[in-house]
Amino acid sequence: MTKNARFIGIALVGVVALLLPLNADATCATDISFGSYYSFIAGTSNGQLLRSNFWSLNSGNPALGAGNDNGAIAETDNWLVQYPTGAPTFAVLSGWGQKTYDGCPDAGAPATDQRMVMSFSDVDPLGNMTFAVACTHRNTQAGTQFDFTLPANAPIALVPALRAAITNTVRSGNEAVITVGTPNFALGFYSDGSVGCDAATVIPQFDVYKQQTGRGVPANPTNDVGTAWVLATTCNTSGSPACVVTTTCGTTNCDNYLAVVPHYNSNFSTGEAATGTPARVSAKSANVQAGPTLAVTPKSKIIRNDKVGGKQIQQ
Repeated sequence: MTKNARFIGIALVGVVALLLPLNADATCATDISFGSYYSFIAGTSNGQLLRSNFWSLNSGNPALGAGNDNGAIAETDNWLVQYPTGAPTFAVLSGWGQKTYDGCPDAGAPATDQRMVMSFSDVDPLGNMTFAVACTHRNTQAGTQFDFTLPANAPIALVPALRAAITNTVRSGNEAVITVGTPNFALGFYSDGSVGCDAATVIPQFDVYKQQTGRGVPANPTNDVGTAWVLATTCNTSGSPACVVTTTCGTTNCDNYLAVVPHYNSNFSTGEAATGTPARVSAKSANVQAGPTLAVTPKSKIIRNDKVGGKQIQQ
């Protein structure tokens, strides 16, 4: 994306006001601007696959009409806008008084303690889920009070979510007890470094989804949660206690695949609360079998190979 010299000042506030007229019906009557012309987003189509949410740290709520967040407003052309007009680049640019967003940051904490979080999710050309989440503090003296601009005007880049890592599997009767390693969401996490805008606070948990199929039946390739991917458990990113999922094959031989999703502060995820679009999951884990019988690894045997002087070769 094009990188420009950063522009800060009263002029920015004036231009924002011209581009995004104040909506008098907004819950947050006094406009509190966020983003900037240099809060670029990279790795997104800004199309129907894009999913995004924003909220006040510790006071958002995915339910529409509750909490301090984007509420029923979807991202495209509202807070994620094409800039410059006609260019293939997009930036975060809006304000709490510009649209009928849910609530207002002032309802959650004093101005000096306010933090704002914004999440993004998309799909790359290979069909893998990509994500990013950013956190910044409020500066009431700045033209853009919640500024998501990164150092050197670098973009907030969506990155592929790492596949679910299985660190241990133990058989218990017909079932498999699977230990899931804590995902590393660091590459998709951005912060201005302020107190409270740390990864442990913004991403305190992760959801583990399970897809269980018949023996030898491949997993459904969808990365949307729902019929195929079912929530198995929610675990702490601290790694304590251990994250464990148990299969439910019973007397039927089955295959199991796991996938993970960041579970953000205030219960937001990689879905889109405004439209009810579900969360999307990471790439699936390796297959884990369960049920009465497991696949048997062929034992080595001695065969004759006349092409090698009649010698016996172990296979």
